[in-house]
Amino acid sequence: MKVLIVLAALVAIAACAPNRDIEVRKLDIDHTGLVDGSYSFSYDQSDDQKRDESASLKTVKNVDNEDVQALSITGQYEYTDPEGKRYLVKYIADENGFNPTITEV
Repeated sequence: MKVLIVLAALVAIAACAPNRDIEVRKLDIDHTGLVDGSYSFSYDQSDDQKRDESASLKTVKNVDNEDVQALSITGQYEYTDPEGKRYLVKYIADENGFNPTITEV
């Protein structure tokens, strides 16, 4: 199921791209841990957009101070804005929310 979600996201990215020939140079999907929800994927496009993401299960405390399992997602992506500036966005998404760090490269 998660593989379908990842593939749907990749199709959506491609559909939103401007009208030019963009090829995926590298696509790697690891869904061996789907039983527990963990996954990883990465891609590299001919327009130099790149993305790497992985998720793993970890134990966190819920509001009742009980141990529960939750996914922790880490990743990064690179892109070039319309003015030609290149950015690297690194992020963590976990029980503390989505926390990105953006730097110009």
